[in-house]
Amino acid sequence: MFSVRIRFLACLPFALVLTACGADISSEPVQFALKPGVDPAFIATTTTKPFRTQVTDAEGSFIRQEDGVTCVLESKELKATLVTPAKVAFPITRGRASPMQVRCLSEDYMAEGVMYPGLSGTIVIGPSLAGVAAAMVSAGVADARDRWAYTDKTVWITLQERGE
Repeated sequence: MFSVRIRFLACLPFALVLTACGADISSEPVQFALKPGVDPAFIATTTTKPFRTQVTDAEGSFIRQEDGVTCVLESKELKATLVTPAKVAFPITRGRASPMQVRCLSEDYMAEGVMYPGLSGTIVIGPSLAGVAAAMVSAGVADARDRWAYTDKTVWITLQERGE
């Protein structure tokens, strides 16, 4: 019995890493559609990252992953719709991309937020004023040759119960 418990605990970190990497998501990556009038060359490449929704307690501690939540990700240039958990082919753009609105909705939960693109190594996600300030500072030193990305890691969206 003791050795089984040790094996389980030894495997637990590996299982958490696989979950964070998206190895448990079998669907193909969701692709963004370009809005009319956007040059296809605007997208330099993509980076595929997991997109997940979670329920937390009042202190913000993880309770569980919530599957089956429909999310719409939309900027001035791009739009994608997905059901969580999903792999998402996030664009890396040539030049500055606009902030991306994120709206998630299920029968019981909802979430809204903004993903701010950043230059390599300065990814900002969230509704905070610090995020807006960081995006504005990054924008001031960028030009059209620079590459902008929305995320460089797994995206976790925290859901709130829907009010009646």
